Amino acid sequence: MRLYNNIISSLHRYTLASLAGRSRGMGLLIIAAALVMTSCFKDQEDYFDKSPSKRLQQTLEDVQQLLRSAEYGWEFEYYPHGELAYGGIVYLVKFDSLEASVSCSLIPDSTATSYYRMTNDNGPVLTFDTYNPLLHYFSTPSASEYEAKGGEFEFVVNDISDDLITLYGKKTHNTMYLRRLTSSPDDYAERTVAIYDNFIKGFAGSAEGNFDVLLRKLTLRDSDNPVAFAFTNRGIHLYHPIRINGVEVQSFEFDSETRQLKALDEGTEDIILQGERQPTDIMRFSEYASRYLLRYDKGSSTATVELVPNRLEGNYRLRGLSPMYELLLNYDDETGVLTLGPQIVGDIDGNSVYFATYGSGIWIGENSSFTIKWNGNRFYPTFNFEPTFPDRYDCESALLITLAETATGYAAAIVDKSEWATNGSCIFLNIVSLSKLRN
Repeated sequence: MRLYNNIISSLHRYTLASLAGRSRGMGLLIIAAALVMTSCFKDQEDYFDKSPSKRLQQTLEDVQQLLRSAEYGWEFEYYPHGELAYGGIVYLVKFDSLEASVSCSLIPDSTATSYYRMTNDNGPVLTFDTYNPLLHYFSTPSASEYEAKGGEFEFVVNDISDDLITLYGKKTHNTMYLRRLTSSPDDYAERTVAIYDNFIKGFAGSAEGNFDVLLRKLTLRDSDNPVAFAFTNRGIHLYHPIRINGVEVQSFEFDSETRQLKALDEGTEDIILQGERQPTDIMRFSEYASRYLLRYDKGSSTATVELVPNRLEGNYRLRGLSPMYELLLNYDDETGVLTLGPQIVGDIDGNSVYFATYGSGIWIGENSSFTIKWNGNRFYPTFNFEPTFPDRYDCESALLITLAETATGYAAAIVDKSEWATNGSCIFLNIVSLSKLRN
């Protein structure tokens, strides 16, 4: 029996998942353990009928069968970055024999399909090794982030039961979870987005502290160590438990009407976090999502654009100037304003294309940005462009340029390709405002 248990330990507990059959509400490990207790020597004899490689192959097949067994798929609580810089993200994943259909709970109506595999790397590994724009969002390098955002796509299976699979990232070793969904991914995402868009910042009650909604971090008032969390269709789930009133709490349900978070863990029913009221003199993140009329040339030229929220990073994308590019606008959670700064938006013949600001010179530094300020009118909101640092950068216009390396440095040229143009030009003189259009 001791030899048998030692071998089981060395192959990880989840190798026991090779036992056939499922029983709702009971983990496969519990079933396996019961069988070992009742007939140790018979199981020991059966266990050694297969070589270690065949036993591991059987485990891989059994994990894959479990993944495929979920009618609605799985809630994948995913934590990129070694320092948990982006908090947690919930993906919704439906598996078949070859492909995984992935959607993101913070991006409505999003679905991307790619291949997945179960592989052996000193144990079972779930890998998504063909490109998926949603699942690889945090692991795809860009011109400004050559090391990406610290995401990964290979996950070591650490523990399994019928409704829960615990994994960890191969690079970060961050703990992650697959939980069996009980409703459709669309329903899950709709509820999650509603919670995100109406979530609280400061809170009191059983504990005091604040949330950084954009980075998905919770900080208690008497602690300097923020805790990462992920939004769920009920509220939030923390990366690790926190202690409130002497008990550990990890999951909360959010009520947008009362602005309360109620603890869900066993024995924590009395713990309630009461959210503070949202200030009425600033724009909330979700309120910017709309179509706008962009006015420039002192108002004589216009373009219809759209601000699309990126809840994964807490910023906005401005679309509609050209099919060749989008612009990134950052949101400040404290002031409620957007900023638009110089940025790389594409590539022409191997040279980077910059959206640059312009005044007494052409600026490509991040501080030479526009601050986009709300006029205070909620019925007819207008957002006026102003230089963020007027004493240093007198930017009032913008243009698209390319930078080409020369023997003595870099040479700038205004983009003159029609497919990049807005109203026939890549120059935006005297940018005035964004005015929200009524649907």
